[in-house]
Amino acid sequence: MKTSKQKRFAAIFAGVLCISCLTAPFSATAETADTAGENDTLAAAEELPLNAAVSGEISAKGDVDYYEITLPEDGTLQIGMTADWVSGFGESYRVAFYTADGTTVFQNDYVAENIQFPADGWKTGVYYFSVKPEYDTYPPKSTYTLTANFTPKSQWTTDSSCELEPNGNFNTANPIALATPCKGVFSDSNDADCYTFSTEEAGKISVTLENPDQSTANCTVILYNEAQEPVGKAALRNSSTSVTIPEQGFNAGTFYVQLQTDNALTNNWKYAEQYQLTVDFTPTGDTYESEPNDTTANADTLPVNAPVTGKLVSVNDTDFYKVTSDSAAQFSLTLEHALPDNLSKSGNAWTVTCYQYDEKTGSLRETPVLTMQAALEQPKTTSDTALIRGGSVDTQDLFEMLYSCAKSSAGIREDLLEGAAFLAADIGENDALDSTDIYYALLYIAQKSAGLPTSWKPVEQ
Repeated sequence: MKTSKQKRFAAIFAGVLCISCLTAPFSATAETADTAGENDTLAAAEELPLNAAVSGEISAKGDVDYYEITLPEDGTLQIGMTADWVSGFGESYRVAFYTADGTTVFQNDYVAENIQFPADGWKTGVYYFSVKPEYDTYPPKSTYTLTANFTPKSQWTTDSSCELEPNGNFNTANPIALATPCKGVFSDSNDADCYTFSTEEAGKISVTLENPDQSTANCTVILYNEAQEPVGKAALRNSSTSVTIPEQGFNAGTFYVQLQTDNALTNNWKYAEQYQLTVDFTPTGDTYESEPNDTTANADTLPVNAPVTGKLVSVNDTDFYKVTSDSAAQFSLTLEHALPDNLSKSGNAWTVTCYQYDEKTGSLRETPVLTMQAALEQPKTTSDTALIRGGSVDTQDLFEMLYSCAKSSAGIREDLLEGAAFLAADIGENDALDSTDIYYALLYIAQKSAGLPTSWKPVEQ
């Protein structure tokens, strides 16, 4: 145990530390050979000051030294350990790092060399660190030295330069700045790190995971939308040092990124995997698709005579677009795509199908208006011209309709309404001009002339 004089000296010295620890590191003795038992439990842990070298030693068989680390604010903590190593077998230490409730976060066995453990971000609070011999019957004879190097968040390059533990779920996700790398650490195979960001307008999002120092790492990165549904995924495998979730278009909103390691990691601290995460965003307005758009309910609007860019990110991806026309019209579709690097395969790689939406049933009609196949080796494909129904008429159109119906009834086939004009007049949509069409045309014109609400379509009975 320390003497009373030693305790008073430590208290005074710690008072000096509060003023000077961030300006100049110093060395102090935490435990000597005759103080076994003083800090042998978590409850009796000694203070390990920040940015200072502290020495101690394992004084007897079964001895263990606990230290308390207090972070005054969020920041990055890196613990280093040095000693006068004599034998890798007899001089090995086991060290561990704990949260305030005593939960082990990191552990490292067989420490028999000078080491700087990976820097990791932690939120303000109290943490613990322990040192014990790897073999209780062979306590190391040398003195060890610890340093708890701390960089407060206020000194980071950006507010999201590093992850801050704990961030294992959506509720504790770390905010991450766009287009700014963020460094993190996988402590073990159960560690999952979550991040969140928001966009204020529609745009393209891509996520890049890098692990340049661990070329054998197996990591997975997943992008989630505001409903916490996965909308993108990529895996870092074998000798690759980076992987990217391909850019996709999204409406403005809040998103989440989850990272996890697929390696069978132990919680040995020095083998913890370090990574770097970057989220990139490019505003696009309405010129790019917005996922999810895989149903008619969330279909993107496709403007007329203007291009929209999209991406099929998987073989199961389907993109829906909607075009609204207030009149009968002729139209065609054009699909352009980049040529793939490997043209050894042939066939139709894309299918574009256009359906008319039936407002009566609230669903798509079974028979498509047109279907277009885009070949792999053809970067630009244009469909045939198709016709769509719809529209409205005035008295001149009504005359043409009546005149066409009369000629058709008399068996005259010349100069009948055709094309878009025929589809506009065929209100009953039975591919013929008859008394039903005339009735609804007259009703439409009468209601419109009287200033009454009207619609250019049969009224549900």
